[in-house]
Amino acid sequence: MSGILRRGRSSFRSVRSTRPITVLTYNIQGYGALVSRRYLDGIARVIDEVQPDVVGLQEVHRGTWPARFEDQVEELARRSGLEPWFGSTVSLGTGHHGNAVLVRGRVLGGELIGLPGKMERRSMLACHLQVDGGSRFDFFVTHLAAWGRLARAARSRQAELIARRLARSRSPYVLVGDFNAPPDAPELGPVLAGDRSPLCGAPDEPTHRLMRQRIDYICACPSWQTVESRVLRKGPSDHFPVTATLRLRRDHAVLRQRRLAAAGDEMVALRQAV
Repeated sequence: MSGILRRGRSSFRSVRSTRPITVLTYNIQGYGALVSRRYLDGIARVIDEVQPDVVGLQEVHRGTWPARFEDQVEELARRSGLEPWFGSTVSLGTGHHGNAVLVRGRVLGGELIGLPGKMERRSMLACHLQVDGGSRFDFFVTHLAAWGRLARAARSRQAELIARRLARSRSPYVLVGDFNAPPDAPELGPVLAGDRSPLCGAPDEPTHRLMRQRIDYICACPSWQTVESRVLRKGPSDHFPVTATLRLRRDHAVLRQRRLAAAGDEMVALRQAV
């Protein structure tokens, strides 16, 4: 997979947070620009209204014909004043389609992770971020397989891979994205079950205009306290934007060590079972 838009310097040290952060996840349905030349204006207004510290975007286009050959990542970064990072899932002609991160601060490093599945290509973008006046943490944005029950097995394998990657994170982390399944879907268990990556917000609050169920998520490891989470019923996309205000707990370093120890114990048990 190609097409990563990179800025910033690599560094993977964590520092104590000095303020809460506002997170936004949004499937922007980027091909909507083909229907209306002003489509991206509505997306930009949502970002401007929320004033997030970090944004995870799905269905973002860079130079594709459905986006009228516009670079939606650079345009939204320019309008918001946020730093961009893009990961291409699919090449469309001379352009790309995938996930993106915008941050009020710096992208210190990143990784594009391909997800398993035969029906359509999916990926997860992993970034290490530092927000202005705040903390350094790992941020993951993904878009799991669609097609309901037909792709349940693929989503299950994708969730298992994501859970393994989250377990390796040595910093506090936040996972966002369009999971294409409700919280009680069994295939999402590897990510949502237990207290590894608790969902921020009400599980029964719809995030899709037509499906009328939650399929868009902000999940934070136990190092974070959720101050507030909202589903915003606005914007031109078929998905509603979701926001959360998060604050690192005072004992986040202890919680991180417990999480890493638990992940190590699970890996040992898995090897013994094999």
